[in-house]
Amino acid sequence: MSEYIVRKTPKESEVRIFSTKGEIATIERGELSSRLISHKLDREWVLTNFVNGERRPFSISVRDANNRTHGQDGNEKMLNQVFVVWDQLFKHNGKFYMLASHPSGKSWKNYVNSPIKYITRLDDFPYRDLSELDQEDFTLRHKIKRFRGKAVGEASGLGINEKGHHVRLDRELKDIGLFIAAISYLLYASG
Repeated sequence: MSEYIVRKTPKESEVRIFSTKGEIATIERGELSSRLISHKLDREWVLTNFVNGERRPFSISVRDANNRTHGQDGNEKMLNQVFVVWDQLFKHNGKFYMLASHPSGKSWKNYVNSPIKYITRLDDFPYRDLSELDQEDFTLRHKIKRFRGKAVGEASGLGINEKGHHVRLDRELKDIGLFIAAISYLLYASG
């Protein structure tokens, strides 16, 4: 199990991410995107809600800021999209997951009244890839919210106070834990 605490600093645009080993990363928030800087890996990523050519709510694309090139117009372009959350859904190691999901076995009343947002693995998800989802189809978007899965993580708290935003993840999400902690904070707990 991995645990993270995400806290806003007195500097309005800066957020710090901690694990049980201490401070591990910083988020520098901008107007249209944020930078995630890992102290342990000495790497940077750009997090933006510009996904698949358009700005999307509850969606974030993580791009490797260390891998850049220049386009024909001379402007710098980032390559290597390393992780995507699309309308709260993401795929990892061939399995689909959903942020802020209603887990199987939890009553609707307990889920709605709970300060915890669950991260679930959607074992019976009927799609093979995120590209199969037509997010413009309201019917499909409405159906996505009805999918239930096994809870494999949870997030709670706001990042604006000393307690911070807490994210706990099962082992199967450990290798993307830093991304999930940052994205969960940006989507659900930042003020």
